[in-house]
Amino acid sequence: MNIDILKQLFSHTTGANPTTIQLLKQSGSSRQYARLSDGETSVIGCYNENVDENEAFFHLTEIFRKQNLNVPQILQIDESRKYYLQVDLGDNHLYDKVINRTDQYLGSDLIDLYKNVLGKLVDFQTVKSDLFDHSKFYPVHSFNRASVGWDLDYFKYYFLKLNDIAFSDRDLNNDFETLIDHVLNDNTSYFMYRDFQSRNIMLVDDEPWFIDYQGGRRGPLAYDVASLLYQAKARITDSDRSILLKHYIEILKTKVDIDEKRFLNYYYPIALIRVLQTLGAYGYRGFYQKKSHFLQSINYALDNLVSLLPNLVALEFVPTLKRCLLELIDKRDVYKVSKDSNFQVVVNSFSYINGGVPNDYSGHGGGYAFDCRLLPNPGRLQEYKKLTGMDADVQAWLKQYPEVDEYLNDTFSLIKRHVEAYQERGFSYLAVNFGCTGGQHRSVYCAENVSRMLKEMFPDIQIKVNHMMQHKSYTL
Repeated sequence: MNIDILKQLFSHTTGANPTTIQLLKQSGSSRQYARLSDGETSVIGCYNENVDENEAFFHLTEIFRKQNLNVPQILQIDESRKYYLQVDLGDNHLYDKVINRTDQYLGSDLIDLYKNVLGKLVDFQTVKSDLFDHSKFYPVHSFNRASVGWDLDYFKYYFLKLNDIAFSDRDLNNDFETLIDHVLNDNTSYFMYRDFQSRNIMLVDDEPWFIDYQGGRRGPLAYDVASLLYQAKARITDSDRSILLKHYIEILKTKVDIDEKRFLNYYYPIALIRVLQTLGAYGYRGFYQKKSHFLQSINYALDNLVSLLPNLVALEFVPTLKRCLLELIDKRDVYKVSKDSNFQVVVNSFSYINGGVPNDYSGHGGGYAFDCRLLPNPGRLQEYKKLTGMDADVQAWLKQYPEVDEYLNDTFSLIKRHVEAYQERGFSYLAVNFGCTGGQHRSVYCAENVSRMLKEMFPDIQIKVNHMMQHKSYTL
């Protein structure tokens, strides 16, 4: 980003030079923002290399402002169309109010705020289609087969595959096509904001203003409502979600002739697609790009998935997808990160040939990965092949070898020193991983024993044990 270009735009707009320039934190996009001020006037400067995306934003802003919708005024655009200035709406996001609440429920003030937001969403969605130049929409003109397919593939490649969920590509793709066929039967002629969630809603004197709509396109009504009400980190309860959905439908009926039952028939499958797209994004940003804070939201998205399932009659027609989702839900304890103030040690057993070292969902990184394959292997004996390191017969067999006890003592000595040092320095988390060939015998045995040794020596710390291949988790 060339700050000098933003300075020039500021001077052309205000007739003065900026005295302070503050670079703003980037979110999920590649756009870069800065706040420029001369002490009296403050504006937001933006740089985005993608001119087509900028043109979509400029066009939509012009249309929305003419409809008196709360979107930021664009003050200046550089001739390159890559730099522009817009009105500074401040730093108050609806997102911050939602995630910092102290109760699991939204409460009356937030419910009223959400109702206000949903009313304004209806205003966006019902802008007359012929006011838009649809050729300006970016990156696609409509919610169509290709765009939904991209979202589902995003989930398949960056979440299912990276979490070692087994499936037939052919069968899963067939299920995706069935799901797409269903949702495309809905009316897709409305304006679809695409990323309508609390991060993109600013609060100015408690009135909602809206940003980041450059991905807008023609689409169904349900998508944006689902985006808001199933936003993972907002953690909206089913009861609050029901209140807000009912309010939205009531407002919508004053502007659009809709059949409520038909709307809900599409709403829940479209909400599923949005949740799967979110999981794909978390997988891409977290597992692939190694941005650990995205991993911490996975469990919230899986909670939304659990909430959706009872309403998804359509799942009966997509058996492979349904099995994959149920398997993910069975594993969701693995993604939970303790919020307790006590020190937590997560101890995992895993397979080197089936998944490898588990991902760390805490956001801290680091920790140990111990290779148990140097130990005698009970898995080579027929009588132990169907047992695990949690079974007494396997434990007795391993205990007869002195090198197994030596290995446990050696690894425990390292971990013990680490816990003591971390506690002294005020840290709160350590990951410990034990791996063997199949993740069934030696690694499980070592994880079980070291966990209990840690609990005996440090009774006040929390020990969370995950046996990855057995899909078993518990806390000591």
